[in-house]
Amino acid sequence: MQNHIDYGTTTIPYNLTYSNRKTLEIAVYPDQTVWVTAPNDADLEKVEQRIKKRASWIEKQKRRFSRFEQGRDTFEYVSGETHLYLGRRYLLRVNQVSDDTQESVKLKGKYIRINTHKKHDSRRVKKLLDKWYREHAKDKFAERFDYCASYLKKFDIPATQYRLYKMGKRWGSFTSNGEILLNPDLVQHPKYCIDYVIIHELCHTRYPHHDTNFYNLLNKVLPDWQKRKHRLEGFNS
Repeated sequence: MQNHIDYGTTTIPYNLTYSNRKTLEIAVYPDQTVWVTAPNDADLEKVEQRIKKRASWIEKQKRRFSRFEQGRDTFEYVSGETHLYLGRRYLLRVNQVSDDTQESVKLKGKYIRINTHKKHDSRRVKKLLDKWYREHAKDKFAERFDYCASYLKKFDIPATQYRLYKMGKRWGSFTSNGEILLNPDLVQHPKYCIDYVIIHELCHTRYPHHDTNFYNLLNKVLPDWQKRKHRLEGFNS
């Protein structure tokens, strides 16, 4: 459930969920969203009073994450860069090969080795690496999706179809026709983060919108989902 409070001339939107906890928790995530988890019997007015007391801290955190986002590194796709796969960092090694040698991307030791006909063509190197990520995402997501769907059976959450779909700022999505979309770039992150995204989207098969019912269900099936979300969105920090 999304609400907002007024703080001076600023409006602070926040997402409110309830759980079986005794204290109220306020968290600001790297995407600058504010999440409040309150005890099930918490009064909304008192919740907002607590948020207003922390408003200065909330704004400070949002500014910090905003500066981080503006200064996020961009890749040049050259040797020496670090790239992620399943939450681990690997050094990129870009090698020039002759035209009669097949181009390839291989994970070996602490390196992602790219053999290409055009070593200095960053667009070509990126294309090869993106293809490699997508191929590995197919296998890894199939494994994790089966695991998550099996785990959620005891909560009467039905499985559905999913497909890979490149998205600019989203890791997953649940479409109006009941299909789950997963961003292949998600394969760069740890398995428990992949599981969070899959479980999040599977919960939408019961409750399509981000309402109280949805978050109550997510809290039930994955109590530490906020920590996983935080790690996913702030992993590069």
